[in-house]
Amino acid sequence: MMKHAAVMTAVAIFVTSACSDLPGTSFKPGNDRMPTPIETVTAFSAAISKDNGRTAIRRWFTPETVWVNEGVATTRGIEEAIAFLDRPGRSPEIAAVHFDMLAIAVDGNSVLTERLDRFVRADGSEVAAIKLMGIFEVDGDHIVAWRDYADVNAGAKIARKRE
Repeated sequence: MMKHAAVMTAVAIFVTSACSDLPGTSFKPGNDRMPTPIETVTAFSAAISKDNGRTAIRRWFTPETVWVNEGVATTRGIEEAIAFLDRPGRSPEIAAVHFDMLAIAVDGNSVLTERLDRFVRADGSEVAAIKLMGIFEVDGDHIVAWRDYADVNAGAKIARKRE
C-alpha cells in the first residue's frame, strides 16, 4: 500500500509540474528547497527537445554523468554526451526528440520512466518513435547516471524510414 501511495504521489507531482512556470517542474529557482528526483527528471525531459538536447545536458548533467544507450553508446560527462548528439551519421532530418512520458516512478534517488521518444523534423512531422524504458539516478538537482533500454534495431528502423 505504501509503494502505491508513493507512485500516486509521483504521478501527482508529474501532472502538477507540467503546468508550472518552469517547463516540466514545480521547482522554482531561488526556492530554498532542492527539487525532488522526479522533478529533476521531469524538468530535464521537458527541456530535452530544445537545442538538440544540448541545453538540457549542460544544465542537468555533471562532468561525471554516465549516459548509457544500451546497445548503442555510452558517454561520460557533458562534452561526450553532446558529441554523441552531434555525431556523424545522425539523421540530418531529425531536428528534435520529444519525450512522451507514459509512466514514471521513483525509488529513492532513482527515477524510472517508460517513454515514447518521438524524433521529429523542423516542421514538427515525425520521423520515427521508439518506446523504451529508462532509469535516471539523481544527486541533488543533477542527473549522475541515465540508462535507456530499447530495441537495439531502432536506429536501423529510423534509417530505413528515411530511404
